[in-house]
Amino acid sequence: MATELIASSQSLKEIRTYFVDFTDDLPTGVTVSSATATHTPPSGDASTPVVVSTNAPIIEVTLGPLTVTGVHYLSVLATLSDTEKSEVKLTIPVNW
Repeated sequence: MATELIASSQSLKEIRTYFVDFTDDLPTGVTVSSATATHTPPSGDASTPVVVSTNAPIIEVTLGPLTVTGVHYLSVLATLSDTEKSEVKLTIPVNW
């Protein structure tokens, strides 16, 4: 099951780093081994943003600049040290 969050608005020209915290999904003794991110703009054409750091349990993902206004989605998928997966989905409004 994924955790779904709504982020504050981001502008088209802004480059923002999102800090995605997986602490609540980690059982005792389990860490984040790796992470990937997927950005889906309103057009639906997904791309792979930069995962800046995997300072477990907080993953840093940089997004922007963006090309269109509307609702964007950022999905961050962490692979845990016990081989399980955890996902956080951010809804990002881009209004200007």
